[in-house]
Amino acid sequence: MSLVYLVSTSKEGRRCWFVNTDARLNKYQQPIQVPQFDDENSKQISLEFALDARERWRKDFGINVQITLEKYGLPFDEKDSAPLLTERPVDHPSQFVPLTGGGVGGRGYFIHFSPERKKWYCRAIDIPSMVAEHRDRETLWADKPEDVANKILELWGIKIAIPFDDPEAIARKDQERQQAQVAQQRNNRTPGIRPGDR
Repeated sequence: MSLVYLVSTSKEGRRCWFVNTDARLNKYQQPIQVPQFDDENSKQISLEFALDARERWRKDFGINVQITLEKYGLPFDEKDSAPLLTERPVDHPSQFVPLTGGGVGGRGYFIHFSPERKKWYCRAIDIPSMVAEHRDRETLWADKPEDVANKILELWGIKIAIPFDDPEAIARKDQERQQAQVAQQRNNRTPGIRPGDR
């Protein structure tokens, strides 16, 4: 089952992610589930839930939500959603290959390893910017993950195969930032003064 994110935009124009639902009463005093969004945290959900929620929330609450495969990935359109459900029958290991130079700043691509062929590969549907119009391009193969990334640049080009941030690195940075905030909050607390200490 594919896990995805539901993404919306806050009133201030910031990107925010679905995190939970909250039970409230509507104007008829009936309980309803209202979606909650956060501009830092996110929650992965099933694609079935996301497709259903996207339509209901647009209709019931006027919330324009989009579905992404990665937290910071590009949204995909309804007509393109069916092919994204097809998953590899074997869970092939992947590796994020960051690019260097050209002002891409460590962005890159996920390259997968096929144990059957003993080669590394990347499909067009593995790159969010190619899903809509270039999904039927041929899979690129090589002996090393870096060679596959070079083939992507040579054959597809950086304007079509737009490199993206490593989601794991973003998650690590988020976790480090949250840990730093917690540590700072602990350090800022002053011990309480007991009446006998004065």
